[in-house]
Amino acid sequence: MNALALHEIAENEQRSPSGKFHSFARNISIALGCIRNLGTWGGGHPFDVQIRRIPPGAAVCPFHAHLNQWEFFLVRSGTGNVRTAHGHDPVRPGDFFLHPPGEAHQLINNGTDDLEVLIVADNPQLDAFYYPDSDKWGLRPPDVFFRPTPAHYFDGEEVFDPSATPRGLLPLPEPALPWSQRKLNLDDVPWETWSSPKGTFRGNSKELSIALGAKRNTATGLGGHPFDVEFGRLAPGECGCPFHSHAAQWELFIFLSSRATVRADSETHEFPAGTIVLHPPGEAHQFRNSGSEPLDYLLIADNPLVDYWHYPDSNKWGVRTPRKYFRMTEADYYDGEE
Repeated sequence: MNALALHEIAENEQRSPSGKFHSFARNISIALGCIRNLGTWGGGHPFDVQIRRIPPGAAVCPFHAHLNQWEFFLVRSGTGNVRTAHGHDPVRPGDFFLHPPGEAHQLINNGTDDLEVLIVADNPQLDAFYYPDSDKWGLRPPDVFFRPTPAHYFDGEEVFDPSATPRGLLPLPEPALPWSQRKLNLDDVPWETWSSPKGTFRGNSKELSIALGAKRNTATGLGGHPFDVEFGRLAPGECGCPFHSHAAQWELFIFLSSRATVRADSETHEFPAGTIVLHPPGEAHQFRNSGSEPLDYLLIADNPLVDYWHYPDSNKWGVRTPRKYFRMTEADYYDGEE
């Protein structure tokens, strides 16, 4: 079981030479073993989770757009404004918003207290960034920044035609959902209450990614987001789900209140508020509220194209598409084929 306490993660200060861009980051994913800017193909995680604290008067980073990366923000405390191509919008505790690829954005603390936000980003294998204020670009990899000098496709490859007119760089893609539908507050999202038939598993949830336009359990290219974010609540004694493992999906829990008893494979531990637990694919897990107060938590999961689940307590399996559950009867590879 990969677990740690939030207060154990050191803050790393990031500051530009003039201090215009200034923040303190607790990188949760790196503390849990993720490799910076490296996804599952290279031994990293499918998403990067961090908490940023921005002093008054500072911005997190320059105004920029990603060509491939998605970024989700949840305001934990303080006030500020988020800048997009549509202007500046105020943000307050409980606000959450999403920047898909192609949308230039910047978060600024224009309040009198520190602004603290939870940030979730996916880890695409390739990404490029554009900075409209300075008209420069960056590439990751190889982590270089530059201003482009237009060139013909065959420039330097054979005799160059000086009369050819370079077309320049392609414009950034437009987000599918307008900005006005990608900024909400937790109070705007109604609770959904769910329960198993006998009430053994029950709870309440606010599916933040669904509220921001994601299709449920759907990969990015098919209308989903690269990760799902959910705000949940369990009453004392309630259990969130059957004991299960995913073949492909990663799940990260941040327990915000009460106490959580987490079962993972052969281990069971009780954790206080402020604990972060990561379940990679293949690790069976389950949690319940073992405290006397409501257990609030954040769940962050990726959206693999294909996934299936195993339930060790009942010895059954499930598949996402089509959503079916079954128990296996062993068969030979060629059984029924000839």
